[in-house]
Amino acid sequence: MPDLFDKCDEFWARMKKVGGDQFDAGISTFFRKFPTTNCLPNIMIDGEEFLQIATNDYLGLATHPEIVKATTEVAAVHGLGTPLGARPLTGNTQAHVELERELAEFRGTEASLVFNLGLGAMSGTVACLVGRKERVFVDAYAHGCLHDGARLSKGDASWFGHNDLDDLEHQLKQCPIDQPKMIAVDGVYGMTGDLAPLVELVELKNKYNARLFVDDAHGTGVLGDHGRGTPELFGVEDEIDLHGGTFAKAFGTFGGYVCGPKQVLDYVKHVSPGFMLTKALPGAIVAGTRKSLELMQKMPERRQQLWINLDTLREGLRAAGFNLGNPQGAVTSIFTRGITALQAVRLLHDEHKIIVNPVMYPAVPYGTSIVRITASALHTPDHMNRLVDAIVQVSRQLPLLEGNVAVAHRDSA
Repeated sequence: MPDLFDKCDEFWARMKKVGGDQFDAGISTFFRKFPTTNCLPNIMIDGEEFLQIATNDYLGLATHPEIVKATTEVAAVHGLGTPLGARPLTGNTQAHVELERELAEFRGTEASLVFNLGLGAMSGTVACLVGRKERVFVDAYAHGCLHDGARLSKGDASWFGHNDLDDLEHQLKQCPIDQPKMIAVDGVYGMTGDLAPLVELVELKNKYNARLFVDDAHGTGVLGDHGRGTPELFGVEDEIDLHGGTFAKAFGTFGGYVCGPKQVLDYVKHVSPGFMLTKALPGAIVAGTRKSLELMQKMPERRQQLWINLDTLREGLRAAGFNLGNPQGAVTSIFTRGITALQAVRLLHDEHKIIVNPVMYPAVPYGTSIVRITASALHTPDHMNRLVDAIVQVSRQLPLLEGNVAVAHRDSA
């Protein structure tokens, strides 16, 4: 008789099939223990020093003294978790209102809405805006929260091939021109590092009377002359209907947000369970995030240093023969087969004292894995060169380079 837990056995059977004899050793790489301050270039684990190139603190702001000071001052007076309550109840403070005003000003939109999670911001907004007899089209590689929002909505959801404009247009053509519809994409894709073709997406959304929602979690603070992300880079900020993002990457704090028309966000504010029924972002985090937003705009040198590091890293890996695809954000990925990425990350950790991240199915297609590298403004070109040298040495022990080329060839076929 089928059992609710059968799916768990089936999942682990698939995973072990991919991993083979190396599965048990490889899987232990997940859920490694890190110190609380895990985003500095050099961190100590069990008395040993490691080079860390694995967190999303792209601008190195998470430990900035001014942000720490702003956060701890509020926590010292008001406590860590306060205000205790959802925003419509006792959770709405002047600091929350000011952060939303400052975010809207930064984005050049009428309003913004701050959530306690990026996941809640994306999934909650999509789910409540796409109603019955309406459509939402989501890029296949978009963040899982956009996929979740599409599935939770009362409308019809469909998915188009990653950055496949022909596929998207084919699906749009099947809808009546007057049927309300949304296109939901990432600005920068978190696994591959490539960008959404926003100029062409704007053309399609105008042609087919759709709204465009861009989750720019990985682009904000990293791209554009002023760090406003992928829409600024492409010069289409005013054409994006909803700008989404998280504070848990370049801001170095916690939470999520959506920017857009005031009346639309007022609707989300009153309708979305992801906003209405969840506790407000703690005041200490709000204070730190406001300071982070200020510094992000005042310190362009952080963004410049990040790009010096990224260019050094990618030039070195390509010169060594690795196919990186076309990363244009802060994420650099080496694709390979099976669980080779898990084994590679383990060797980098054990033999070279370098921390990067492994990514496996279901985050990437079955039978593949990724060595995912995320540099920050606190790193140096010397750090990047050390990592490149270590990856080259690991590739002599594992079929890392061979698998990378094979997967790249398959994906481009």
